[in-house]
Amino acid sequence: MPDWSYHTIFKPMLSKLPSKVSREFIHSSMNIISTMPFGPNLIEFLGHLNSGSSLENEIHNLKIKNQIGLASKIDPYLSGTNAFMNLGFGVIEIGPISIHDTTTSKSPLIDLKSNQLIGTEENKVLTLVQTVNKLSKIHKKLPIFARIVGSFDEFKMIESRLSDFVDLFIIDLTLSGDLVKNNWVSTKPICLSIYSDETDVFLLQENYPFDSILIEELPIATDLEQKNNLINTIHKLKSNQFEKPIFTKGGVVEPIDAIELIDSGASLVFLTHGYVLSGPGLPKRINEAVLHRRKKAMTSLNEGWIWYFLFGLFMFLGGLLALFISLTSILLPYDEHFLTINRQLILQFNDRILPFMSHDRMTLSGTIMSGGILFMSLARNGIKHHYHWAKKATDTSAFVGFLAIFLFIGYGYFDWLHALFWIVLLIPFLIGLFKTRGINRSPESENLTNNSVWKMSLIGQLFFIILGFSIIIGGCIISFVGVTTTFVKTDLNYLCMSPSGLNAFNQQLIPVISHDRAGFGGGLVSVGLLVLMISLWGFRQNQKWIWWTLVFGSFPAFITAFAVHFMIGYTDFYHLLPPIIASLFLLIGVSTTYKFLNFTKKRTSNNINLELNKF
Repeated sequence: MPDWSYHTIFKPMLSKLPSKVSREFIHSSMNIISTMPFGPNLIEFLGHLNSGSSLENEIHNLKIKNQIGLASKIDPYLSGTNAFMNLGFGVIEIGPISIHDTTTSKSPLIDLKSNQLIGTEENKVLTLVQTVNKLSKIHKKLPIFARIVGSFDEFKMIESRLSDFVDLFIIDLTLSGDLVKNNWVSTKPICLSIYSDETDVFLLQENYPFDSILIEELPIATDLEQKNNLINTIHKLKSNQFEKPIFTKGGVVEPIDAIELIDSGASLVFLTHGYVLSGPGLPKRINEAVLHRRKKAMTSLNEGWIWYFLFGLFMFLGGLLALFISLTSILLPYDEHFLTINRQLILQFNDRILPFMSHDRMTLSGTIMSGGILFMSLARNGIKHHYHWAKKATDTSAFVGFLAIFLFIGYGYFDWLHALFWIVLLIPFLIGLFKTRGINRSPESENLTNNSVWKMSLIGQLFFIILGFSIIIGGCIISFVGVTTTFVKTDLNYLCMSPSGLNAFNQQLIPVISHDRAGFGGGLVSVGLLVLMISLWGFRQNQKWIWWTLVFGSFPAFITAFAVHFMIGYTDFYHLLPPIIASLFLLIGVSTTYKFLNFTKKRTSNNINLELNKF
């Protein structure tokens, strides 16, 4: 559930349900998706949440993907743990875990309507048996830290049962003291959990059997107070020469909060209610903000981008050629050869057939030109700078586009010029594919706050994503029609003729029309995938090129789609309704994302401090 769907659709719906009900509903739903075949792939496709290898770290000999953890308060019953393994975190905390079911824990109580933390609610903790049962069903991809409560004897029992499932145990000061008294050496690393007001007591002690420390959030404090308290406690520990890893819990509602905690010395930052307030994309936004601050000027550019650029350029030029043909002769000599008649005979038979064919060929030309613009921009602004997401979007869309040539099997007319164009495009694409192998740069982001500009951009991003899906669905439908019935009702009304009448005139005519229609549908699917993947993976603050790519990339397709219908008099409202709706989606997307994607960062005191901290 990325932010563009969470804040715009699901959060308003979930706000009408009780907090616990909405939490368990959404966690269970995400868990079901994550355990389905290809479920994790779907989650990654929609959110692109993998932080890559550039943020990897090692703590207690554990490989940690990034410094963002999920606190157990968010998922006390482990109902969404499988899903959280795929949502951009580096570590998952579970618990508290007890032998008995009489112990309780507290989870944040959030009013989703006002987007505020209004208190806490009690939860029964999971017993050891329940926890083992839950963990045995989890597809573990991240380290799991388990919070243990109870006596020393209970700890021993829990440790022995959980050691195969978890990677670290979190205990409080009292239980830590019991381990010292009994000279117990744990099989897993121990993290000591303390509150800030316990710091002085903790610093007076020696020989505590722990490997790291977790500073808990205060029971009653504002988010700003939480963050400042955590930072002050870290500084206090550091000033007393504490050198073991320090983790924090809470105090993070925006990416800038986590950045400040990490800058203060936190090795891991666990998210609590801020994750619910800010949205599921918060870990991703934090990781990308960390990468932005670490970003160094690229010493080299990927040379393979030029071949992808040529691929897009050739596509654009091919679209221009197709546009010229659709505005002039419409039919080419090899079309007439296949038909065994010339265009004059067709015009004499029915003067609407050639305009109708021009309608399909002009819309195809616009689609090809739009695709060319999108491919060229991805090459120049993404692949050139080693961004993996741009290459993945290009390769996926191009692969689908190349496969569309095989639609001729359904309509029986093999277009040799189309095949030649296919080969011309395939050569630079394959060279680019080979020369860009291994690029894996993760995207960075300047976004640090949950301001109104960011929230407004989520609406626009949603509409661009809907637009991409709509184009894909429309392309699939048109391709299906092209290889089956060829015509829809409004087409036949425009032609004033039935398919049998066309066949009676020339049996090769419908296959040629089908070829145009199916090819147009295949092109739409390819371009729709580009729009979708750019919208899913490319939206980041101040990425001007994303906005301009989508704007300029839409012009040829939309202009030709409307122009040709009015040129030939095919103005049936229901036939024009899909491009009208698509235009509205585009207009909403363009207007609501402009400020975010063309954002000029103001130099506030926080920004200046963060810049100074880089040095």
